[in-house]
Amino acid sequence: MTAVRYDRSAVIIALTCLFVFPGETCGEQVATRATVRADGTLLVDDEPVFPVGIRTESLESLPTIAAAGFNLVLGSGEWEAEHYATAAANKLLVLGGHYVWATFATFRGDGGIDLRLEEVAALRNVQRSAYDQGKRLPHETLAAFDHLPGVIGWNTSEEPEAKLIENIEYAYEIFKAHNPSHLVTTLASGATDRWFHLFRNTSDVLIIDNYPFRGSARVKRSLLESYQFVKHATQVMGGEPVWLMPQLIPPSEWSRQPEDEISLSDMRLQHYAGLIGGAKGVIMYHWGALRTAYGADGRQRVSDDVFRQRWKIVTTMVEELHALGPVICDGRPTHELDIRWLKPGTQGPGPQMTLELDYYGTKYLLVMNPLDIAIEAMVFGISGGNRDGYTGRVLLGQSDLSLRSPEASDEYVDDPESVTITVGGRGAGVFVLERKALRAPH
Repeated sequence: MTAVRYDRSAVIIALTCLFVFPGETCGEQVATRATVRADGTLLVDDEPVFPVGIRTESLESLPTIAAAGFNLVLGSGEWEAEHYATAAANKLLVLGGHYVWATFATFRGDGGIDLRLEEVAALRNVQRSAYDQGKRLPHETLAAFDHLPGVIGWNTSEEPEAKLIENIEYAYEIFKAHNPSHLVTTLASGATDRWFHLFRNTSDVLIIDNYPFRGSARVKRSLLESYQFVKHATQVMGGEPVWLMPQLIPPSEWSRQPEDEISLSDMRLQHYAGLIGGAKGVIMYHWGALRTAYGADGRQRVSDDVFRQRWKIVTTMVEELHALGPVICDGRPTHELDIRWLKPGTQGPGPQMTLELDYYGTKYLLVMNPLDIAIEAMVFGISGGNRDGYTGRVLLGQSDLSLRSPEASDEYVDDPESVTITVGGRGAGVFVLERKALRAPH
């Protein structure tokens, strides 16, 4: 310990050492290194990781989160040493937060960022509704926690506006100068999609939230919108990866009808909308919402039974994401399948949201259907002598997806070896397609 006076940062460092590695000094700890690969895959200590995360401020939640299969937690400026120690003890990666709401407002004062006069007015409304913005300055946060095992980086801004980009870029430089081998992320809402290209120099990863499920409220959000936001961001971020922040907030927050809940179908649809759009990770928002419903009288704490029902939906989704993770990390996007959507409608429904990945020569086809009725397509290969040469099966989404090799008598099949896929109403999942051996020459 080098401090010669009482210093809050030094005390936090000392306490953290005791929590994480009793009997060891901070100098003996090995910090976790993180970066992103050229294809956007997260690398942690040189190993590819598909981040399946959740935002939490609750210390007590961390063991439960780890047991459910999450590998990452997003913290906040409210976290203390024991949060980081408990996350490390449960083998959770940590994306730290130095924010409560619109974090760029916290980079002020000693060691922080001074806002210009014209920017102060834009922040006043945010500051009025925020928590303690001055709780911990960036340099103090970094000194206290940046060296800890499991910490892979920091989220420095939440839903920023374009006119504050310069300040967020400066925040990025502060964090990267302190530790280049940690990530910096910016969290942007779908409402700022016209600004995505401005976020290139603010972060290593752009996280996008949209929250499409709003119950019976007048304001509706489209799943196609979520897909388009992620896809647009991946196109304009100059090679930087995009992660999705799916909604755990109950739709009752908007509708004020406590019975408005998120279903497993809703959960799967919003995840697949992001993954098909190109997301390379997910961080669900947020643990506290799982204990809350909203009615005419405001916020209500739900019963333990309701919490368990919600948590079962979350853990089911986590299992599915882990099954798909290696393919998302290392699968190569291709466009070799000829997918012809035939039903419903006289001319078919037109192109749908799909993602085709080649993983060691096997095709993984991610699909989703936001409509209330089933959609159907024929799948061909490229026209090179093996046009109809695929067999297939359903990997994920067995209750929503089906696949068959039609009979020659089917109404629009010229070749009985074509593959037909069906995605049920509000369904999503993954087909696995493998090439057949070429026919022997006659």
